[in-house]
Amino acid sequence: PKSGSMIYYTTNGTTPTASSTLYTGAITVSATQTIEAIAVASGYSSSPVVFAKYTLALTAVRPTFSLAAGTYLTTQSVALSDTTPGATVYYTANGTTPTTASTVYAGPITVSSTETITAIAAAPGYASSEASGAKFTITPTAARPTFSLAAGTYLTTESVALSDTTPGATIYYTTNGTTPTTASSV
Repeated sequence: PKSGSMIYYTTNGTTPTASSTLYTGAITVSATQTIEAIAVASGYSSSPVVFAKYTLALTAVRPTFSLAAGTYLTTQSVALSDTTPGATVYYTANGTTPTTASTVYAGPITVSSTETITAIAAAPGYASSEASGAKFTITPTAARPTFSLAAGTYLTTESVALSDTTPGATIYYTTNGTTPTTASSV
């Protein structure tokens, strides 16, 4: 400012007056805002109000997952988090890209079957983040087969039946002491 003049400004959308904030140095613009200013000098009328709108194109940070994508044997709990101030996380559990109309993340997500969770973050003054996703494959272990006859020593030929409680399970077996595989006898 010229010697003897003072500049007053606002950043809240109101018209500045000689009671507004006195300009003493650079104004930090950390969010989209409009700065309005006037100059006041003794013996002069106040200047017309000038303004400038500053738009920051900040993008929210992509959400992170508490659990790595991968294959798990049991139901898992997956937490989502985001470091963008004031962010809301939105997600889908079917692999589609979420929008701000998708489900709002409110707590850990239970994954009990194979699914892909995809999430975005949105916050006031920020563009929505890019989507981040993770595929979780839940492959439970089949139950151990059971024998109809306990192991032991017998005096006669015995018949041994095998059974399993896993729905749809196929039982493979060997009789030579080797570990069975899916290439063994059914």
